[in-house]
Amino acid sequence: MSDTTTRSGALVESDRTYAPHEAVLEASRCLMCEDPPCNRGCPADVDARRFIRKIRFGNFLGASRLIREANLLVGICGRLCPQEILCMEHCTRAELDSPIDIAGLQRFAGDVELGTLAPLPEMADERGERVAVLGSGPGGLAAAVELRKAGYRVDVLERSGTAGGLLTRGVPPFRLDRSFAESELEYAKRVGANVLPGRGDANPAELLESGYDAVLVAVGLWKPYKIGLPGEELDGVLVASDLLASVADGERPDLGKRVVVIGGGNVAIDAATTALRLGAERVDLCCLESHDEMPAFRSEIETAQAEGIEFHTRTMPAAIVGEGGKVVGYEGFGIRWKEPGLLVPSNAEKIHGTEFRLAADSVIEAIGQSGGDRYDGVETDRRGIVAVDPDTMMTSRTGVFACGDVTSGGATVVQAVAEGKKAAEGVDRYLRAREDGTSEGGDRR
Repeated sequence: MSDTTTRSGALVESDRTYAPHEAVLEASRCLMCEDPPCNRGCPADVDARRFIRKIRFGNFLGASRLIREANLLVGICGRLCPQEILCMEHCTRAELDSPIDIAGLQRFAGDVELGTLAPLPEMADERGERVAVLGSGPGGLAAAVELRKAGYRVDVLERSGTAGGLLTRGVPPFRLDRSFAESELEYAKRVGANVLPGRGDANPAELLESGYDAVLVAVGLWKPYKIGLPGEELDGVLVASDLLASVADGERPDLGKRVVVIGGGNVAIDAATTALRLGAERVDLCCLESHDEMPAFRSEIETAQAEGIEFHTRTMPAAIVGEGGKVVGYEGFGIRWKEPGLLVPSNAEKIHGTEFRLAADSVIEAIGQSGGDRYDGVETDRRGIVAVDPDTMMTSRTGVFACGDVTSGGATVVQAVAEGKKAAEGVDRYLRAREDGTSEGGDRR
Protein backbone atom coordinates (compact mmCIF):
# COMPACT_ATOMS: atom_id res chain seq x y z
CA MET A 1 0.00 0.00 0.00
CA SER A 2 2.66 2.41 -1.12
CA ASP A 3 2.34 6.01 -2.24
CA THR A 4 5.45 6.90 -4.22
CA THR A 5 4.08 10.06 -5.79
CA THR A 6 5.06 12.34 -2.91
CA ARG A 7 8.07 12.59 -0.66
CA SER A 8 7.76 16.10 0.89
CA GLY A 9 11.15 15.84 2.60
CA ALA A 10 9.66 13.80 5.43
CA LEU A 11 11.81 11.04 6.91
CA VAL A 12 8.79 9.05 8.08
CA GLU A 13 7.23 5.85 6.81
CA SER A 14 5.59 6.56 3.47
CA ASP A 15 3.49 3.38 3.26
CA ARG A 16 0.41 2.76 5.35
CA THR A 17 -0.94 -0.39 6.94
CA TYR A 18 -4.24 -1.96 5.93
CA ALA A 19 -7.31 -1.01 7.90
CA PRO A 20 -8.95 -4.13 9.44
CA HIS A 21 -11.74 -4.31 6.82
CA GLU A 22 -9.18 -3.93 4.01
CA ALA A 23 -7.06 -6.73 5.46
CA VAL A 24 -10.09 -9.04 5.65
CA LEU A 25 -11.03 -8.27 2.04
CA GLU A 26 -7.50 -8.96 0.80
CA ALA A 27 -7.24 -12.16 2.85
CA SER A 28 -10.60 -13.30 1.42
CA ARG A 29 -9.01 -13.42 -2.05
CA CYS A 30 -6.76 -16.30 -0.93
CA LEU A 31 -7.62 -19.61 -2.61
CA MET A 32 -6.47 -21.62 0.44
CA CYS A 33 -4.50 -24.06 -1.70
CA GLU A 34 -4.16 -27.58 -0.33
CA ASP A 35 -0.42 -27.52 -0.94
CA PRO A 36 0.22 -23.76 -0.78
CA PRO A 37 3.17 -22.80 -2.99
CA CYS A 38 3.56 -19.52 -1.09
CA ASN A 39 4.81 -21.45 1.95
CA ARG A 40 7.71 -22.83 -0.03
CA GLY A 41 8.94 -19.32 -0.79
CA CYS A 42 9.57 -18.23 2.82
CA PRO A 43 13.11 -18.90 4.15
CA ALA A 44 11.85 -18.59 7.73
CA ASP A 45 9.06 -21.16 7.18
CA VAL A 46 6.17 -18.81 7.92
CA ASP A 47 2.88 -20.59 7.16
CA ALA A 48 1.30 -17.95 4.91
CA ARG A 49 -1.93 -19.84 4.27
CA ARG A 50 -2.68 -20.30 7.96
CA PHE A 51 -2.02 -16.71 8.99
CA ILE A 52 -3.99 -15.36 6.03
CA ARG A 53 -6.90 -17.60 7.02
CA LYS A 54 -6.82 -16.19 10.56
CA ILE A 55 -6.97 -12.64 9.19
CA ARG A 56 -9.80 -13.64 6.88
CA PHE A 57 -11.93 -14.65 9.87
CA GLY A 58 -10.91 -11.72 12.05
CA ASN A 59 -8.40 -13.46 14.31
CA PHE A 60 -5.77 -10.75 13.93
CA LEU A 61 -3.85 -11.52 17.11
CA GLY A 62 -3.78 -15.19 16.21
CA ALA A 63 -2.27 -14.32 12.84
CA SER A 64 0.50 -12.27 14.42
CA ARG A 65 1.32 -14.93 16.98
CA LEU A 66 1.41 -17.65 14.33
CA ILE A 67 3.91 -15.66 12.27
CA ARG A 68 6.03 -14.84 15.32
CA GLU A 69 6.47 -18.54 16.11
CA ALA A 70 8.54 -18.78 12.92
CA ASN A 71 9.83 -15.22 12.59
CA LEU A 72 10.19 -12.84 15.52
CA LEU A 73 10.31 -9.85 13.11
CA VAL A 74 6.65 -9.96 12.07
CA GLY A 75 6.01 -6.35 11.09
CA ILE A 76 9.62 -5.62 10.15
CA CYS A 77 9.69 -8.36 7.53
CA GLY A 78 6.23 -7.26 6.39
CA ARG A 79 7.86 -3.95 5.53
CA LEU A 80 11.28 -5.04 4.25
CA CYS A 81 11.02 -8.51 2.71
CA PRO A 82 11.06 -8.65 -1.10
CA GLN A 83 8.06 -10.94 -0.94
CA GLU A 84 7.39 -10.42 -4.64
CA ILE A 85 10.37 -12.74 -5.27
CA LEU A 86 9.65 -15.02 -2.30
CA CYS A 87 6.19 -16.13 -1.16
CA MET A 88 4.19 -13.84 -3.46
CA GLU A 89 6.09 -15.01 -6.54
CA HIS A 90 4.56 -18.47 -6.10
CA CYS A 91 1.01 -17.37 -5.28
CA THR A 92 -1.60 -19.34 -7.25
CA ARG A 93 -3.95 -16.35 -7.28
CA ALA A 94 -1.56 -14.63 -9.72
CA GLU A 95 -2.82 -16.99 -12.43
CA LEU A 96 -6.28 -15.39 -12.09
CA ASP A 97 -5.49 -11.72 -11.51
CA SER A 98 -2.81 -10.67 -9.01
CA PRO A 99 -1.02 -12.38 -6.12
CA ILE A 100 -2.27 -12.00 -2.58
CA ASP A 101 -0.51 -9.09 -0.87
CA ILE A 102 1.17 -11.35 1.68
CA ALA A 103 3.64 -8.63 2.64
CA GLY A 104 0.88 -6.15 3.37
CA LEU A 105 -1.08 -8.69 5.41
CA GLN A 106 2.00 -9.61 7.41
CA ARG A 107 2.67 -5.94 8.06
CA PHE A 108 -0.92 -5.56 9.25
CA ALA A 109 -0.53 -8.51 11.62
CA GLY A 110 2.69 -7.09 13.02
CA ASP A 111 1.12 -3.71 13.63
CA VAL A 112 -1.81 -5.27 15.48
CA GLU A 113 0.50 -6.82 18.04
CA LEU A 114 3.87 -5.22 18.62
CA GLY A 115 6.72 -7.18 20.17
CA THR A 116 6.06 -5.44 23.46
CA LEU A 117 2.59 -6.99 23.59
CA ALA A 118 3.28 -10.47 22.24
CA PRO A 119 2.95 -13.33 24.74
CA LEU A 120 6.18 -15.12 25.50
CA PRO A 121 6.76 -18.51 23.85
CA GLU A 122 6.84 -21.79 25.70
CA MET A 123 10.31 -22.13 27.24
CA ALA A 124 12.31 -25.28 27.91
CA ASP A 125 13.82 -25.91 31.33
CA GLU A 126 16.85 -23.77 32.05
CA ARG A 127 20.19 -25.30 31.11
CA GLY A 128 23.54 -24.43 32.58
CA GLU A 129 25.36 -23.56 29.36
CA ARG A 130 26.04 -19.98 28.33
CA VAL A 131 26.09 -18.80 24.72
CA ALA A 132 27.49 -15.50 23.44
CA VAL A 133 25.97 -14.03 20.28
CA LEU A 134 28.05 -11.37 18.53
CA GLY A 135 25.71 -8.92 16.82
CA SER A 136 22.10 -7.93 17.45
CA GLY A 137 20.87 -7.76 13.89
CA PRO A 138 18.10 -10.03 12.55
CA GLY A 139 20.25 -13.17 12.44
CA GLY A 140 21.74 -12.71 15.89
CA LEU A 141 18.42 -11.92 17.57
CA ALA A 142 16.62 -14.79 15.83
CA ALA A 143 19.32 -17.16 17.09
CA ALA A 144 19.19 -15.67 20.57
CA VAL A 145 15.42 -16.20 20.81
CA GLU A 146 15.66 -19.81 19.64
CA LEU A 147 18.49 -20.52 22.11
CA ARG A 148 16.52 -18.96 24.96
CA LYS A 149 13.50 -21.08 24.03
CA ALA A 150 15.80 -24.12 24.25
CA GLY A 151 16.82 -23.11 27.77
CA TYR A 152 20.27 -21.59 27.26
CA ARG A 153 21.52 -18.42 28.91
CA VAL A 154 22.29 -15.96 26.13
CA ASP A 155 24.28 -12.74 26.05
CA VAL A 156 24.03 -10.67 22.86
CA LEU A 157 27.14 -8.51 22.44
CA GLU A 158 26.54 -5.50 20.17
CA ARG A 159 29.35 -3.22 18.97
CA SER A 160 27.15 -0.11 18.65
CA GLY A 161 25.14 1.62 21.32
CA THR A 162 21.77 0.24 20.19
CA ALA A 163 20.37 -3.15 19.25
CA GLY A 164 19.09 -4.04 15.82
CA GLY A 165 22.05 -3.73 13.49
CA LEU A 166 20.93 -2.59 10.04
CA LEU A 167 17.30 -2.55 11.20
CA THR A 168 17.91 0.51 13.38
CA ARG A 169 21.05 1.94 11.75
CA GLY A 170 20.88 1.03 8.08
CA VAL A 171 17.26 1.19 6.88
CA PRO A 172 15.85 4.67 6.16
CA PRO A 173 13.08 5.68 8.57
CA PHE A 174 10.64 6.20 5.68
CA ARG A 175 10.93 2.47 4.99
CA LEU A 176 11.04 1.31 8.61
CA ASP A 177 10.06 3.51 11.53
CA ARG A 178 12.75 3.20 14.18
CA SER A 179 10.39 3.23 17.14
CA PHE A 180 8.39 0.41 15.56
CA ALA A 181 11.57 -1.59 14.91
CA GLU A 182 12.72 -1.11 18.48
CA SER A 183 9.33 -2.26 19.74
CA GLU A 184 9.56 -5.52 17.79
CA LEU A 185 13.18 -6.03 18.81
CA GLU A 186 12.11 -5.68 22.44
CA TYR A 187 10.54 -9.12 22.10
CA ALA A 188 13.98 -10.75 22.11
CA LYS A 189 14.82 -9.02 25.38
CA ARG A 190 11.52 -10.08 26.91
CA VAL A 191 12.29 -13.68 25.98
CA GLY A 192 15.42 -13.31 28.08
CA ALA A 193 18.24 -12.47 25.68
CA ASN A 194 20.62 -10.20 27.56
CA VAL A 195 21.62 -7.48 25.06
CA LEU A 196 24.89 -5.76 25.95
CA PRO A 197 25.68 -2.70 23.77
CA GLY A 198 29.15 -1.29 23.26
CA ARG A 199 30.87 -4.67 23.11
CA GLY A 200 32.58 -4.42 19.73
CA ASP A 201 35.87 -5.81 21.04
CA ALA A 202 34.52 -9.30 21.73
CA ASN A 203 36.61 -12.18 20.36
CA PRO A 204 35.20 -15.74 20.17
CA ALA A 205 38.40 -17.37 21.48
CA GLU A 206 38.50 -15.10 24.51
CA LEU A 207 34.79 -15.59 25.13
CA LEU A 208 35.19 -19.38 25.13
CA GLU A 209 38.11 -19.06 27.54
CA SER A 210 36.07 -16.77 29.80
CA GLY A 211 33.35 -19.37 30.36
CA TYR A 212 30.96 -19.30 27.42
CA ASP A 213 30.18 -22.75 26.08
CA ALA A 214 29.57 -21.60 22.49
CA VAL A 215 29.84 -18.41 20.48
CA LEU A 216 27.71 -17.37 17.51
CA VAL A 217 29.10 -14.71 15.17
CA ALA A 218 26.33 -12.64 13.55
CA VAL A 219 28.07 -9.30 13.09
CA GLY A 220 26.95 -8.73 9.50
CA LEU A 221 28.96 -6.84 6.91
CA TRP A 222 29.74 -3.49 8.47
CA LYS A 223 32.96 -2.21 6.86
CA PRO A 224 32.15 -0.20 3.70
CA TYR A 225 34.24 -0.43 0.56
CA LYS A 226 35.63 2.66 -1.10
CA ILE A 227 36.49 2.76 -4.80
CA GLY A 228 39.75 4.71 -4.55
CA LEU A 229 38.72 7.38 -7.07
CA PRO A 230 40.66 10.55 -7.72
CA GLY A 231 38.94 13.21 -5.61
CA GLU A 232 37.67 10.78 -2.99
CA GLU A 233 39.22 12.90 -0.24
CA LEU A 234 37.08 15.94 -1.12
CA ASP A 235 34.54 17.45 1.24
CA GLY A 236 31.16 16.10 0.16
CA VAL A 237 32.18 12.48 -0.48
CA LEU A 238 30.38 10.01 1.80
CA VAL A 239 29.77 6.30 2.12
CA ALA A 240 26.13 5.27 2.15
CA SER A 241 26.25 3.35 5.43
CA ASP A 242 27.48 6.44 7.29
CA LEU A 243 24.76 8.59 5.75
CA LEU A 244 22.00 6.13 6.62
CA ALA A 245 23.28 5.71 10.17
CA SER A 246 23.33 9.48 10.73
CA VAL A 247 19.78 9.82 9.41
CA ALA A 248 18.68 6.95 11.66
CA ASP A 249 20.10 8.90 14.59
CA GLY A 250 17.88 11.86 13.72
CA GLU A 251 20.40 13.99 11.82
CA ARG A 252 19.64 15.77 8.55
CA PRO A 253 22.99 16.27 6.79
CA ASP A 254 23.06 18.90 4.06
CA LEU A 255 23.95 17.11 0.83
CA GLY A 256 23.31 20.09 -1.44
CA LYS A 257 21.02 20.28 -4.44
CA ARG A 258 22.80 17.80 -6.76
CA VAL A 259 23.74 14.35 -5.47
CA VAL A 260 25.40 11.44 -7.26
CA VAL A 261 25.13 7.92 -5.83
CA ILE A 262 27.53 5.20 -7.03
CA GLY A 263 26.17 1.65 -6.81
CA GLY A 264 23.33 -0.57 -7.97
CA GLY A 265 22.22 -2.40 -4.83
CA ASN A 266 19.50 -1.80 -2.25
CA VAL A 267 21.78 0.38 -0.12
CA ALA A 268 22.43 2.62 -3.13
CA ILE A 269 18.69 2.93 -3.72
CA ASP A 270 18.15 3.76 -0.04
CA ALA A 271 20.87 6.42 -0.18
CA ALA A 272 19.39 7.94 -3.33
CA THR A 273 15.83 8.15 -1.99
CA THR A 274 17.14 9.45 1.33
CA ALA A 275 19.02 12.23 -0.50
CA LEU A 276 15.75 13.35 -2.07
CA ARG A 277 14.13 13.60 1.34
CA LEU A 278 17.08 15.60 2.64
CA GLY A 279 16.39 18.29 0.07
CA ALA A 280 18.31 17.30 -3.06
CA GLU A 281 16.68 18.62 -6.23
CA ARG A 282 18.27 16.01 -8.45
CA VAL A 283 19.80 12.62 -7.63
CA ASP A 284 21.76 10.65 -10.23
CA LEU A 285 22.46 6.97 -9.60
CA CYS A 286 25.41 5.52 -11.54
CA CYS A 287 26.10 1.80 -11.63
CA LEU A 288 27.97 -0.85 -13.60
CA GLU A 289 24.92 -2.97 -14.23
CA SER A 290 22.04 -2.53 -16.64
CA HIS A 291 18.54 -2.12 -15.18
CA ASP A 292 17.94 -5.87 -15.47
CA GLU A 293 21.33 -6.69 -13.93
CA MET A 294 21.09 -4.42 -10.88
CA PRO A 295 21.19 -6.38 -7.61
CA ALA A 296 18.62 -4.09 -5.97
CA PHE A 297 15.13 -5.51 -5.54
CA ARG A 298 12.89 -4.72 -8.49
CA SER A 299 10.28 -3.05 -6.26
CA GLU A 300 12.94 -0.73 -4.83
CA ILE A 301 14.18 0.23 -8.31
CA GLU A 302 10.63 0.99 -9.42
CA THR A 303 10.06 3.13 -6.33
CA ALA A 304 13.23 5.11 -7.02
CA GLN A 305 12.22 5.63 -10.66
CA ALA A 306 8.76 6.81 -9.59
CA GLU A 307 10.37 9.32 -7.23
CA GLY A 308 12.51 10.79 -10.00
CA ILE A 309 15.94 9.24 -9.48
CA GLU A 310 17.97 9.52 -12.69
CA PHE A 311 19.63 6.20 -13.58
CA HIS A 312 22.91 5.94 -15.50
CA THR A 313 23.37 2.21 -16.01
CA ARG A 314 26.30 0.33 -17.55
CA THR A 315 28.62 3.15 -16.52
CA MET A 316 31.88 3.21 -14.59
CA PRO A 317 33.24 5.98 -12.34
CA ALA A 318 36.35 7.84 -13.46
CA ALA A 319 36.83 10.69 -10.98
CA ILE A 320 35.20 13.00 -8.48
CA VAL A 321 35.82 16.61 -9.45
CA GLY A 322 36.46 19.33 -6.89
CA GLU A 323 37.12 23.02 -6.48
CA GLY A 324 38.53 24.54 -3.33
CA GLY A 325 38.47 21.15 -1.61
CA LYS A 326 34.73 20.66 -2.23
CA VAL A 327 32.89 18.33 -4.61
CA VAL A 328 31.55 20.03 -7.73
CA GLY A 329 31.12 17.12 -10.14
CA TYR A 330 31.39 13.46 -11.05
CA GLU A 331 32.91 11.94 -14.17
CA GLY A 332 32.22 8.53 -15.67
CA PHE A 333 32.01 6.60 -18.92
CA GLY A 334 29.94 3.88 -20.52
CA ILE A 335 31.02 0.24 -20.46
CA ARG A 336 30.29 -3.12 -22.00
CA TRP A 337 31.02 -6.52 -20.51
CA LYS A 338 33.95 -8.41 -22.00
CA GLU A 339 32.42 -11.67 -20.78
CA PRO A 340 28.61 -11.69 -20.54
CA GLY A 341 27.21 -12.32 -17.08
CA LEU A 342 30.40 -11.54 -15.14
CA LEU A 343 29.32 -8.34 -13.38
CA VAL A 344 32.59 -7.16 -11.85
CA PRO A 345 34.70 -4.05 -12.58
CA SER A 346 37.61 -6.09 -13.95
CA ASN A 347 35.30 -7.45 -16.67
CA ALA A 348 34.20 -3.97 -17.79
CA GLU A 349 35.47 -2.51 -21.04
CA LYS A 350 35.32 1.23 -21.67
CA ILE A 351 33.27 2.40 -24.64
CA HIS A 352 35.20 5.31 -26.13
CA GLY A 353 33.24 8.47 -26.74
CA THR A 354 30.80 7.83 -23.86
CA GLU A 355 32.54 10.01 -21.26
CA PHE A 356 30.18 12.21 -19.26
CA ARG A 357 30.21 14.66 -16.37
CA LEU A 358 27.49 15.37 -13.82
CA ALA A 359 27.28 18.41 -11.58
CA ALA A 360 27.33 17.34 -7.94
CA ASP A 361 27.44 18.83 -4.46
CA SER A 362 27.81 15.41 -2.87
CA VAL A 363 28.90 11.96 -4.04
CA ILE A 364 27.76 8.90 -2.08
CA GLU A 365 29.58 5.59 -2.52
CA ALA A 366 27.41 2.50 -2.08
CA ILE A 367 29.43 -0.32 -3.61
CA GLY A 368 29.13 -2.89 -0.84
CA GLN A 369 30.56 -3.79 2.53
CA SER A 370 32.82 -6.44 3.98
CA GLY A 371 33.22 -8.19 7.28
CA GLY A 372 35.76 -6.11 9.13
CA ASP A 373 36.61 -8.70 11.78
CA ARG A 374 39.15 -11.52 11.81
CA TYR A 375 39.02 -14.10 14.60
CA ASP A 376 41.63 -16.60 15.75
CA GLY A 377 41.05 -19.99 14.16
CA VAL A 378 38.00 -18.85 12.19
CA GLU A 379 38.40 -19.25 8.42
CA THR A 380 37.33 -16.27 6.31
CA ASP A 381 37.83 -15.15 2.73
CA ARG A 382 39.35 -11.84 1.66
CA ARG A 383 36.01 -10.06 2.17
CA GLY A 384 35.76 -11.31 5.73
CA ILE A 385 33.01 -13.79 4.85
CA VAL A 386 33.08 -16.58 7.43
CA ALA A 387 33.16 -20.18 6.17
CA VAL A 388 30.69 -22.49 7.92
CA ASP A 389 29.52 -26.07 7.70
CA PRO A 390 26.17 -25.69 5.85
CA ASP A 391 24.51 -28.31 8.04
CA THR A 392 25.64 -27.12 11.48
CA MET A 393 26.69 -23.49 10.79
CA MET A 394 29.88 -24.20 12.76
CA THR A 395 33.03 -22.38 11.68
CA SER A 396 36.52 -23.85 11.43
CA ARG A 397 36.91 -23.34 15.19
CA THR A 398 35.13 -25.79 17.47
CA GLY A 399 32.36 -24.15 19.45
CA VAL A 400 32.19 -21.06 17.21
CA PHE A 401 29.24 -20.72 14.84
CA ALA A 402 28.17 -17.99 12.41
CA CYS A 403 25.09 -16.86 10.49
CA GLY A 404 23.60 -14.02 8.50
CA ASP A 405 25.33 -11.64 6.12
CA VAL A 406 28.76 -12.47 7.53
CA THR A 407 28.34 -15.96 6.06
CA SER A 408 26.09 -15.29 3.04
CA GLY A 409 27.76 -12.12 1.81
CA GLY A 410 24.52 -10.18 2.09
CA ALA A 411 20.95 -11.36 1.60
CA THR A 412 17.49 -10.48 2.91
CA VAL A 413 16.34 -9.85 6.46
CA VAL A 414 14.19 -12.97 6.40
CA GLN A 415 17.13 -15.04 5.13
CA ALA A 416 19.19 -13.81 8.08
CA VAL A 417 16.37 -14.83 10.42
CA ALA A 418 16.28 -18.29 8.82
CA GLU A 419 20.03 -18.69 9.18
CA GLY A 420 19.89 -17.52 12.78
CA LYS A 421 17.35 -20.23 13.56
CA LYS A 422 19.48 -22.82 11.79
CA ALA A 423 22.62 -21.72 13.66
CA ALA A 424 20.76 -21.96 16.96
CA GLU A 425 19.87 -25.56 16.10
CA GLY A 426 23.53 -26.23 15.36
CA VAL A 427 24.60 -24.76 18.71
CA ASP A 428 21.96 -26.80 20.51
CA ARG A 429 23.05 -30.06 18.82
CA TYR A 430 26.71 -29.30 19.56
CA LEU A 431 26.15 -28.60 23.25
CA ARG A 432 23.88 -31.60 23.75
CA ALA A 433 26.38 -33.86 21.94
CA ARG A 434 29.17 -32.50 24.10
CA GLU A 435 27.10 -33.19 27.19
CA ASP A 436 26.49 -36.77 25.99
CA GLY A 437 30.14 -37.26 25.05
CA THR A 438 29.39 -37.78 21.34
CA SER A 439 31.13 -36.08 18.42
CA GLU A 440 28.14 -34.54 16.58
CA GLY A 441 28.85 -30.98 15.53
CA GLY A 442 32.57 -31.35 16.21
CA ASP A 443 35.55 -29.57 14.72
CA ARG A 444 35.39 -29.03 10.94
CA ARG A 445 39.17 -28.92 10.51
